[in-house]
Amino acid sequence: MGRSRRKYKQSRTKVQVGLPKKNPRLFKPSFSVPPKLLQSLADEPQWDDQGTVNHNYHSFGVLSDPNSLSEPSPASQSIDSGSDLEEDDLKSALGKKRRDGRSAPPQPLTAMQRNHIGRLVNKYGDDYQSMLMDKKLNPMQHSIGTLQKLCIRYHMYQHKNPLILAK
Repeated sequence: MGRSRRKYKQSRTKVQVGLPKKNPRLFKPSFSVPPKLLQSLADEPQWDDQGTVNHNYHSFGVLSDPNSLSEPSPASQSIDSGSDLEEDDLKSALGKKRRDGRSAPPQPLTAMQRNHIGRLVNKYGDDYQSMLMDKKLNPMQHSIGTLQKLCIRYHMYQHKNPLILAK
């Protein structure tokens, strides 16, 4: 007669996988602040007791009403140009106006995106409506606007990408 399954499992040794020990005294920041911006933070603004709360929040660089991001109030100004100490990449990520007045250039497509968009462009050219309707070549079911943006990025980096030139 055989041995019970429960006794067999209890008698076997269990392998315990341990994670590497973490040093509790070692602090690693989750992101790095640009050095120019770090220097500007040395002189922190002080809370003004006579000023309004909104003015104090603005001097600290904090929004007093987080819902104002979706609907701009008439009192709010246009896009903040930010300080000259911020890098252009940081400004474009925050939605602020860059020094040269332009927005950040569109990023090149990934290899998978180039593959999908390349097949759509080869078959349909600039006919975005037909691209939208093709379920086999457009498996992600991108909208017309998204397809236009992807095709612009595809054509923009088509001759600059060594992977496409190697074909």
